[in-house]
Amino acid sequence: MKLQLSLLLILSLLIFSCSSKTKSESESENNETPNSLITTNNEYGENETVSIENIDNETAIKTNTSSSGCNLDDGTYSATVGYNNSETGYSATYTLDVDVEDCQVVQINFPNDGYLDEDHISAADIDEDGNANVDGEDGKSYEIQIDN
Repeated sequence: MKLQLSLLLILSLLIFSCSSKTKSESESENNETPNSLITTNNEYGENETVSIENIDNETAIKTNTSSSGCNLDDGTYSATVGYNNSETGYSATYTLDVDVEDCQVVQINFPNDGYLDEDHISAADIDEDGNANVDGEDGKSYEIQIDN
């Protein structure tokens, strides 16, 4: 009888501890999942998810627009490009076309149909004045001013 009672008590404790753990894990998962996100269209018509935690809806929608202040549509623009190679010390200035996507310079085009894309440069935000600083490979950098 004591053995049966002991087994029943142990079994009860096991069941109770498992159910408490499951509930606790479930509550933890719910707390980790952000439920204060909205999905909306950005100024380019693309879906974008924005956190509205600790801010009001008007601020969340303003956050959805470009933080750089860039007012450029996606496309190709003429730009003054300052080139600098920190390894050799060489620098020069060129007028080149650049491709813009989501207010970032994503490609630099050369007159001979050559280009530098994401394999050779890092996309860079364009500020409200049309300027961007693009990092290239091997210490090269490109200071870009979109021409008006």
